[in-house]
Amino acid sequence: MDFGFPPPIQNPKSKIQNGYTVRVPSRYDVVILGGAFSGASAAILLRREAPELRVLIVEKAEAFDAKVGEATTELSAMFITRRLAMWHHLEAEHLPKEGLRYWFSNDRVTGHGNATEAGGFIRSSVPAFQLRRDTLDEYLLATAVAEGAELLRPAKALNVELGDFDSRVTVEVAGEQREIQCRWLLDATGRVNFLGRKLGLIDRLDDHPTAAMWCRWKNVRNIDDLAARHGALATRNVGSRRLSTNHYMGFGYWIWVIPLGNGETSIGVVFDKRLIDLHQRKNRADDFVAFLKSIPALAELLEGAAPRLDDLRFYSQLPYVTRQYMGNGWALLGDAAAFLDPYYSPGLDHAAFTVEATVEIIRKAAAGEDVAERIADHNATFVRSYHRFFEAAYRDKYYYMGEADLLAASFILDTAHYYIFVVMPAYRFMKKFLWMPVLGPKPAFISLHLMSLYNRRFKTIALSRRAAGEAGARNDNRRYKAYYNLNVAPFHMITRGLKLWAFAELDNLRLLVKRMFGREPSEAAAQPRDRTSG
Repeated sequence: MDFGFPPPIQNPKSKIQNGYTVRVPSRYDVVILGGAFSGASAAILLRREAPELRVLIVEKAEAFDAKVGEATTELSAMFITRRLAMWHHLEAEHLPKEGLRYWFSNDRVTGHGNATEAGGFIRSSVPAFQLRRDTLDEYLLATAVAEGAELLRPAKALNVELGDFDSRVTVEVAGEQREIQCRWLLDATGRVNFLGRKLGLIDRLDDHPTAAMWCRWKNVRNIDDLAARHGALATRNVGSRRLSTNHYMGFGYWIWVIPLGNGETSIGVVFDKRLIDLHQRKNRADDFVAFLKSIPALAELLEGAAPRLDDLRFYSQLPYVTRQYMGNGWALLGDAAAFLDPYYSPGLDHAAFTVEATVEIIRKAAAGEDVAERIADHNATFVRSYHRFFEAAYRDKYYYMGEADLLAASFILDTAHYYIFVVMPAYRFMKKFLWMPVLGPKPAFISLHLMSLYNRRFKTIALSRRAAGEAGARNDNRRYKAYYNLNVAPFHMITRGLKLWAFAELDNLRLLVKRMFGREPSEAAAQPRDRTSG
């Protein structure tokens, strides 16, 4: 279907951009700024499902870099495999992911063998993957072009004039400026937030003051081999620990360890700047490495490993959110709209949800439907999802990340909610990927209040333990098992998480009695302590 534009005006000459032949009409139905995961996925679906639409991708980078975001969840994996039909690529170029795994430390922990562990016991029955993002992004972009989308690369968007389903974007390519008109302009520029910043829509989430630092490492030891040599550690698990996303937890921070398919390992730390001061260090690289090696279990993996410090990245402020996701003829996709926290790897879920919802609205508009109500619902649903997700799962979570039983209870309950209300409906009932974001539906307020309640209680209990001098007392020689399937495991996890919560509340009563009749600890004992400060 044509939107009523005149026939495209072709340039007299073709150009070769990064190996792709490009003809640039002055008008398109859809122009997408950014050709990585979100932009390429939107182009693929538009070309497959509305091939009458002319789609142009404008990508700034000559080649994609190995950005953070190396793990899918069960839903983003479903989007890539079933919606984009990329099973072949994921199986050939990336590693399977065996759920989430957590390790905790205290003064008694000397390594993985006596660290408290929480995570899957057997292999997950629901597909997920550890990704090399540069490889995935390049493959998706090439697929979009093969499906009929046109590409300008490298090309930079300079300015945009938005109209009512009639916008103009000025692009610089090969030293030449071009003006391109389009009915829909999609921003998939990630943290650049090109369109959101132009419109003044992007707000920082200062209530969640988190930062991140990471790089890739070479020659990281295989945790499954370490477990096999340890003997007893190996018997406590059936599935591969290495293929999990391994987390090393502490008061105010968490560290990810993600194996990549090229032999390297992505390792990074995310921390609450109220509790950890890594962002204030002068020698960032040395302090980052020292921080990682101060954790006994992680130090085992890093023995003989080398960081690629040329790859060291730092974000001083992670979370932000747009006040509006879509208007008449424009939309923000994925990280161009919002980012919350890499804990639980929700970034690609959010990208997939926004792409699916946006493509559906564009298709309806192309078919002549009035989409005003859908646009309003789109904005309300995604903004509501972001703020609910923050309140339910992330607000002040870093205060209890160093308490094994509390974090395990939270992880088990949060995962059960995700499976019961998001993963299982998609796989077992609707049997397709759904665009509805986490906690987006209005009736999800029940889950919102329950999750917010135990999140607040776990923070309170964690601080009570610190005040009583018992912080991290449960972080050695314990095991909390989780199971990942679409049958009864999520419901068992609900009961297991509630049981851990109940025991923690009972123990907190003991701490209250101890504080009432015992000696009050010094003020310093209740203050956060950086692991590298001794």
